[in-house]
Amino acid sequence: MPPKAPSACYILAGPETGRRESFVRDLVSTCRELDGAEPEYHRLYASDTGPEALTGLLMNGSLFSSRKIVEYRGAEAVSGKGTIDTLVRYTGSPAEQTVLLRVTETYSIAKALETAVGAAGKKMFWELRETEKPAWLRERLGKDDLSAGEAAIDAFLELVENETSAMESACLMLAACFPPGTRLDADQMEAALSRSRREDAFSLFDRMADGDLDSSLCVLDSVLSDRQSDPSQVLAGLIWSFRKLGKLTQIVDEGNTEEEAFRLEKVTSKTGQKKFRAAMKRYSAGDCARIIRAASETEASLRGGLAGGFARPLLQLFIRSCIQHKGGGLILSGWKEQEYYLSERQE
Repeated sequence: MPPKAPSACYILAGPETGRRESFVRDLVSTCRELDGAEPEYHRLYASDTGPEALTGLLMNGSLFSSRKIVEYRGAEAVSGKGTIDTLVRYTGSPAEQTVLLRVTETYSIAKALETAVGAAGKKMFWELRETEKPAWLRERLGKDDLSAGEAAIDAFLELVENETSAMESACLMLAACFPPGTRLDADQMEAALSRSRREDAFSLFDRMADGDLDSSLCVLDSVLSDRQSDPSQVLAGLIWSFRKLGKLTQIVDEGNTEEEAFRLEKVTSKTGQKKFRAAMKRYSAGDCARIIRAASETEASLRGGLAGGFARPLLQLFIRSCIQHKGGGLILSGWKEQEYYLSERQE
């Protein structure tokens, strides 16, 4: 039985990147299964692209794909009656074989747009509260017939980045290490996580926080080579880390202490605090915003068809840009520039 076709318009709201990226990956996979081909993928920003350009892209058919997916980021910035009315009209009569994702990291966009999409079309992606994480972990471990005591739960949350994609990866590793029916204690949990910890997007962020370009590129190669993370997952982890760093830096810029910033953003572990202290010395809130945008643009390029041997050099370019230019300078925009760069790399 084929999967159900996606709706033409969604609103993706909330700050939890891991869950939102999972939804988008599933949507792309559904379209691929329905059509037997990769959908054409675009990412635009409300601050740069007006409604006329957006709807023009949506209404123009694709020459190479049977379906088109367009992310419209920063959708909370859409304002003005004329602009909103244009998008409301499109929502009422969308182009065939298209999916429009209006994305915001806030919790709502213009009321008229939410009404046009309807309750079923709005997907909320909440960050897990501190009080919710133990329950999430118990439920996830239970899927593999594992359980954990209170001290083991505390050890897990101390050692693993408190973001759903990182927590999911750690749970998969625990399932591979312990037989079904095991109840983990704190020592088992800590030993398994410490012994089995691979290089990942978060250890890559640690190297980038130190400004170590050579080490960062080596970690990237390791992450991609062990096939535990695909390029989109690497970027999702980096976006989460730089978003958290940006919030911490902003709180300190407002006159608070680092300790207060850590309390407000719930960075409780000594390891996490040490990592972010180093990063705060190197990157400002503005740097973080620029890097997050560069990461999103890089991910859009990957989703738009850049894969295989092309993914690695583009990610290398992104990391070099972050460390040497704080998210600017080396990131190439536009397919012609990307294709030129990549063809040079191949030669």
